Amino acid sequence: MKIKFLLTLLFAVGMAFTSMAQSVSFGPRVGATFSKISLSDGDGNELEDELKYTPGLQVGVVANFNVSELLSIQPELLFVQKGYKLGDSDTHIKGTSNYIEVPVLAKITFGSEQVKGFVTGGPTVGYLASGKMSMKYDGTKASDSYEFEDEDNRMELGASFGVGLGYNLGAGALNLDVRYGLGLTSLYEVESGESKSRNRVLGVSVAYLFGGK
Repeated sequence: MKIKFLLTLLFAVGMAFTSMAQSVSFGPRVGATFSKISLSDGDGNELEDELKYTPGLQVGVVANFNVSELLSIQPELLFVQKGYKLGDSDTHIKGTSNYIEVPVLAKITFGSEQVKGFVTGGPTVGYLASGKMSMKYDGTKASDSYEFEDEDNRMELGASFGVGLGYNLGAGALNLDVRYGLGLTSLYEVESGESKSRNRVLGVSVAYLFGGK
């Protein structure tokens, strides 16, 4: 009787772990960003028209937890480059900011077993770890690392919205994501009436998720 109970218990535990393994997937993400700074609540409209998107890198890891066939929760840990460019290819000032960012996204999935579409959305928290300012003028180039001041907001709260496609491949699924990130907090402490600056980031990336599909 005890042996039968133990076998039943072991079978139940094994089924629970199997079910859990099928509902969790994880893997790497790598891609590119195209970012600029948006100015608001001040007299920065003319300057904002001159700001251009600048390319960067994003890389990190993803975990996906299935709540149902339709809905999952997807936290991520990413290194994301953001920044801006003011000027043209011959004369410009460019800033590059390196963020450690944690998005926690709701993911709605639909489609066939082999190919699925999805939409994502949710909050993000980022920390400005380092950065660099560079310039080019009259053929001369110069650059220097950021020296952070008291008025710099190194913590960033934001939101991310995206769409994508997933394709079951081998032991997991290949995911292509296109996202737009909105920084909700200003990059600097400002006085009343001064222009606030926030990050705006378009990201394109691929992730390969092992495990549950």
